[in-house]
Amino acid sequence: MTGARPKTFLAGAAIVWRRQRILWLLYAANLFLAFLGARGAATRAGEILNHSLAAERLVHGFSVGAYIELRLHPNLPFSASRPMMIYPSILFALFMLFATGGVLAAYYEGRRLAAGNFFQACSEHFWRFLRLMFCLAIALIPVGILAGLAGVLYRRVDRQSISPFPAVHIVEVAAVIIVLLLMSLRLWFDMAQVIAVAEGEKNMRRALKSSAILLRHNFGSLFWLYLRISLLGWVGLWLGLNVWLEHLRPEAIGRAFFVSQAMIIFWLATRLWQRGSEALWYRERLPELMVSAPLVPPAPVEKEPSALQPV
Repeated sequence: MTGARPKTFLAGAAIVWRRQRILWLLYAANLFLAFLGARGAATRAGEILNHSLAAERLVHGFSVGAYIELRLHPNLPFSASRPMMIYPSILFALFMLFATGGVLAAYYEGRRLAAGNFFQACSEHFWRFLRLMFCLAIALIPVGILAGLAGVLYRRVDRQSISPFPAVHIVEVAAVIIVLLLMSLRLWFDMAQVIAVAEGEKNMRRALKSSAILLRHNFGSLFWLYLRISLLGWVGLWLGLNVWLEHLRPEAIGRAFFVSQAMIIFWLATRLWQRGSEALWYRERLPELMVSAPLVPPAPVEKEPSALQPV
């Protein structure tokens, strides 16, 4: 099982399309929380800009001086609203974590779940996935240390080398290694969530162990599946930013809003595509995995002594 089956890649996109209610639910939650987060800053900035000539320089173009002047205003329109802009982001991350159980259950079973069953799966797996998130935070500590060491090495080489290129190459190599490590960690925890939903596993340490064994034998297949969808997501994001920056005038607020929301919907869709493909990959290969070997070896069972054997 070294190569990903093509139908798994395409079937993941198909199941996202067939269960697109999930996508629109996540998008609606994101839009609502984003509105709450931006409303405070927009109101405070409007109170200042409605009576200022700097508004013209920000609406019909982007003036760095006008932006700095706005940030230095005594009423502090951005700093005062910073908590209101951060809290909705945290709430959306928690909502995504809550919805993951229902999303994976719907994708793994391959059928439409009623609202009650969907949210039951969400609540059933929320605390398990919250424990997994804490484990992920611990697993990210070595990656953060590696990034810090790469920064120290970059500054040291930059000071000692005449040419700037060696330091730049160090950053490039370190960035590639760190990105690959982050993607591998994400895939490991993604598959632990899939196993928890598919097998009804309540012990998250056992789910992580099963996921690690699964990745050890099928890393190429799963990582290639995950990487292709990630690349498509980044390409779509780049195209959206290119349209926004190169082809939209500053005063085209409506079209800019439409492009930005299209980028968000596409980004959410690619993430759901990854989860759907992972769930389908596991479901299709489950018979092969069970025939070859169990993911977690069963605990040894002590045999009772026979009546003919001395105790």
